[in-house]
Amino acid sequence: MPAVAAKNNGIGVGGSLPWRLPKEMAYFSRVTTTVADDEKIPHDDGRPTVNACIMGRRTWEELPPRFRPLAGRYNIVITRNRDLLDGAPAPLTTTQPSVADALAHIDEVSRTGDVRIARVFIVGGTRVYDEALHMSAHHVQVLMTRVEFADADKCDTFFPVLDASEYILQPHSRLEEVVGFEAPRGMQTEAGTGYQFLLYERRSNAADGTAAS
Repeated sequence: MPAVAAKNNGIGVGGSLPWRLPKEMAYFSRVTTTVADDEKIPHDDGRPTVNACIMGRRTWEELPPRFRPLAGRYNIVITRNRDLLDGAPAPLTTTQPSVADALAHIDEVSRTGDVRIARVFIVGGTRVYDEALHMSAHHVQVLMTRVEFADADKCDTFFPVLDASEYILQPHSRLEEVVGFEAPRGMQTEAGTGYQFLLYERRSNAADGTAAS
């Protein structure tokens, strides 16, 4: 579950991102498109293996047209409007009424569809994040980019508050294990804005039961 949030958990303002961080966006793209070799080899039946990105309708509509759908990923938009995509059909893109329905759909696609789904990423917005965070039957990992943003009080959209008794901060080595590549360590800076790549895991699923220092 990738998320970019200020210290007050702000993730958006007026339907847009409050910051412009191209290198962070490149990190998001790499995280959500990377498929590890061991996720491909056991399923080598000629079908491509991709990751899935689940998002709410507003998140979908707020994506710049050139990035919609997210290329190289199976896009699922959470909406009860089955006709949402009729006017502009897109490859590897569909709608589902809930995150639970989306996960069931992904299982079906992996069994019988044109692609296999390796990993599933929840990419926003607030209601979709919240639904996923409370799905106790699934292994939830939060790939949080924590932004040092001076105007955080202007945010009007927020990532749900993580329950500290349920989600624990993991060491950077665990983050790299999860994403499958070497990630920048410590505070990064773009255009005067600082940010840091972090990983939180649900305590019951965490590989290491202790918080990172």
